[in-house]
Amino acid sequence: MRLSYIFVALLVLYVPLTGCKRSLDEADVREFIDLADNAARKRYAPEICELRGENFKLHQVFQGYEEDVEPTELEIDRKLYCKKLSAFSRVRQYLLERTALEIEVAADRKTARVVANYVETMPYYEEWARPVTPDDFRDFQVLETRDESVVGIEGGDLVFLRTDSDTSQSLVDKNAIKVPFN
Repeated sequence: MRLSYIFVALLVLYVPLTGCKRSLDEADVREFIDLADNAARKRYAPEICELRGENFKLHQVFQGYEEDVEPTELEIDRKLYCKKLSAFSRVRQYLLERTALEIEVAADRKTARVVANYVETMPYYEEWARPVTPDDFRDFQVLETRDESVVGIEGGDLVFLRTDSDTSQSLVDKNAIKVPFN
């Protein structure tokens, strides 16, 4: 009887440690990236934000459709990233397609490097325009992005720790392509 108490006590002590020792494999990371892509497709800011670590950083280089203008480069932290997501939820026509995905799990199996290419299509509202309705735009913007992210375990969950993103923008007449309205 005493041996069973010791076994239970050891089990109770061991179980919390297993969460801390969780290791990654490619299937875990692929499932996580699919989850993140689906959250982006829904454009629900809290769900997207919770997939970012507490010290998340996004480094982005953005080349607008005007090729003679220098690319914009910026780095933002999780707080600003999550704050900017609220505008994303107002987009009613949106399409996200992942065109490539490479996953490299680190030797310690605690982090992974993920390189993904995406094509996003959404309305383009001119800076000077004041849209009256969500359909009050002339062009769709097509964003071609190469993301290189580090994902890892934080608090027992898999999260993005850092993302380096290179994005180029082009404009397409809104009548030239079909983008779902939701």
